[in-house]
Amino acid sequence: MRYYHSYSGSEPDKRPPPDRWPPEASGPSADLYARVARRYRHPTFNLGTAFVSGVRGPVLERVVRVTPFWTLIAFDRLPPDPDISAPSVLVLPPYAGHCPTLVRDTVAALLPGHAVHVAAWADARHVPLSAGAFGLGEAAEAVADMSAEIGGAVHVVAVMEAGVVGIAAAALLGERGMPPATLTLIGGPVDCRADHAGLAADATARGLDWFVRAVIAPVPPAFEGAYREVFPGFFSLTGFLTRGLDRALADHKDLFLGLVAGDGDDADGHRGFFSEFLAVMDVPAEFALQWIEAVLIDRPFAPDLGQPSVSRATPPLAGTPLMTVEAGLDAFGGGGQTHAAHLMTGAPTEGCRHTEPGAGRFALFSGTRWRASVFPRVADFIASHAGSPVRPSPVPAEDLLTLAGLTPAFAARLNREGIYFIRQLARLDEAACGDIDRRLGINAHPLVAELGREARRRVGEAGRP
Repeated sequence: MRYYHSYSGSEPDKRPPPDRWPPEASGPSADLYARVARRYRHPTFNLGTAFVSGVRGPVLERVVRVTPFWTLIAFDRLPPDPDISAPSVLVLPPYAGHCPTLVRDTVAALLPGHAVHVAAWADARHVPLSAGAFGLGEAAEAVADMSAEIGGAVHVVAVMEAGVVGIAAAALLGERGMPPATLTLIGGPVDCRADHAGLAADATARGLDWFVRAVIAPVPPAFEGAYREVFPGFFSLTGFLTRGLDRALADHKDLFLGLVAGDGDDADGHRGFFSEFLAVMDVPAEFALQWIEAVLIDRPFAPDLGQPSVSRATPPLAGTPLMTVEAGLDAFGGGGQTHAAHLMTGAPTEGCRHTEPGAGRFALFSGTRWRASVFPRVADFIASHAGSPVRPSPVPAEDLLTLAGLTPAFAARLNREGIYFIRQLARLDEAACGDIDRRLGINAHPLVAELGREARRRVGEAGRP
């Protein structure tokens, strides 16, 4: 496929010689042109700190397990009270051509009160053929493996197209007697009979063979996954079912603005997220085609409402508390398409449903609307099915700013030294405090040593009955 080779046929960090650079652009479309024409490296989450119990602490990104097709990432945050447990959450990013970091805002909102893990799907262009295939079944098994790796009660949050993976994984775990603690589906189609965009009808009319010819291509030899059949990531930027590849560059912006409609962010917020939106990756062809066939053409996830309940087998999501979230302006995954998943629980009148009016699909998990309206509902749903936090004994206030004589500016300097909480200061002896004083250039007035003595006094008093 010539489109794939023209867009992704060379390594992203190779630039053409100066005489091949495009001319300088000016005017309102210049920034858009530059963004669309640029090749984007895969971004990182880069979540350095988070507020936990009102105190800012460090966040460490830790790789728990690596496989050719996915990586399980844990975000370890240092809470002010280590004895308070937090619900474990596994976030499933959409696997439709965008990088897993598209859910950065989702993770950032969850971090203060949850132990967050993310399923980082791999870019198929970097997965060698020897790694085998990765379809919907393998994705469901992957989520089951991740849940086992995390251990205990795991709350699964599946975003957009990953909703189908979340459903399949929850059903698989249910069969094994280990259903997830909760399953939350944020956007994405499940039952396309309410498809107002006509995408399912269009897919049915075209047939799966058309997709094989039109949107599947082999990876070029420049990449480790050479000759692997993939759904190229750049199709996610063109709306492969409804937009032609020869549309104007403005279509990228129109598509993006429709997706983030009503998210409440300003221009700077949109600019940063637009760069994230344009960073794409390839999806294994078997996964993409099975998803299209399952969701858009065969629709096995659409419940058969005409089937008598007495002859119905055990519902696939029986015993799994379910929450669904839809966007009022999302024609593809709205209008009841996500809420239909409740029919798979065996109790369709129960469960949590939320429709966010005046919002696009990306506003459901990123931006001000997500943080102010959607996230509190998701957090309440998870909390209602999580055990009470364990707090065996009183713990002193851990905010550094409660120490006398400590200013926010100096607290920030201590943060850069890796000190966030009073208990960390209390563990430093006089020599260590003096060393930090010297590094900070205040050895003439040893403030850290004084703060350390105050911290040890406070922790000692808290430990006395």
